[in-house]
Amino acid sequence: MAIGEGQMDTDAGGPSEDVEAKFGWRYTFAKVMQDTTARWGLYVVAVVLLISAYTVVDSNLSRLTFGAMSDFTFAETLPIFDHPERIPPPGQGEGNVPPVFHADGSMSNPLGTDPSGRDYFTRIVYGAQVSVSVGIASTLIGFVGGTIIGAVSGFYGGRIDDLLMRMVETVYAIPPLILIIVFTVFVSGGTPDITYAIIGVGITFIPVFARIIRSEVLSVREMDYIEAAKASGVKNRNIILRHVIPNSFAPVLVYATLQIGVTILIVAGLSFLGYGAQPPTPDWGQMLNVSHGYMHSNVWLSIWPGLAILVTIMGFNLFGDGLQDALDPRIDD
Repeated sequence: MAIGEGQMDTDAGGPSEDVEAKFGWRYTFAKVMQDTTARWGLYVVAVVLLISAYTVVDSNLSRLTFGAMSDFTFAETLPIFDHPERIPPPGQGEGNVPPVFHADGSMSNPLGTDPSGRDYFTRIVYGAQVSVSVGIASTLIGFVGGTIIGAVSGFYGGRIDDLLMRMVETVYAIPPLILIIVFTVFVSGGTPDITYAIIGVGITFIPVFARIIRSEVLSVREMDYIEAAKASGVKNRNIILRHVIPNSFAPVLVYATLQIGVTILIVAGLSFLGYGAQPPTPDWGQMLNVSHGYMHSNVWLSIWPGLAILVTIMGFNLFGDGLQDALDPRIDD
């Protein structure tokens, strides 16, 4: 807790209770749940995160159990799922099967199959693993890096501020997609990999986060409790970590929530261009890349991954908008 936060009247019914009531996590959650669109956005985010967590665990069972269980064991024991990467042997799987509600659809493949005969429903579900986890990881890289740079720049000012902001503006001036592709190709040695794409996307987010946190720190550093901390002999590092960043956190948190949806779209675009997840890994963008050659024969191959991307991004955006309203002190009950 920042120094200035503990100097309010602590008597029963005093200002401290009002602050706790209006800025605690319970209050924020209640505000989000009061907004219908934000509430539905939270539901979508929760479902997508649960699916992503399930698929991450199921895809790494061999590593997590030290070889005692093989990957995708959970999926293969459930009738509705199939192995998302294994291509059926000849004669055991038909490619481009339409969805179940289509005249020629099969009940065993509710969303049809891809050109290789793999169940499309399973691949859509397991595509959340890559899209969501990569979106969160990339946003986290930009969030942490931008917060550190912006907090240090805004707190110290002077030459440190000038140096860090010029570096940030240099990165910000480069078109993000070009920077990500060049970084991915250069670091990977010409062999695209999703890990390098995550780092590349995260780097492009650092400037925006740094500028947001810096603008907040410029006002927070002038507060009385910051001056009191300095006068008490608290080290600058502790002031930044314990007082400056926590009290500049709300706008960055809202932007990070909204940015996850943007990241999912960017990663899908990279996979579509061949710089993200590589076959046979299920990924929504990579599935769109394969499906564009079958637009006339099987349009559903494009609809399902596109719909998954749309719903996920809308969920994060709706939740982010509700979180912004809940954390905005200018909006009262």
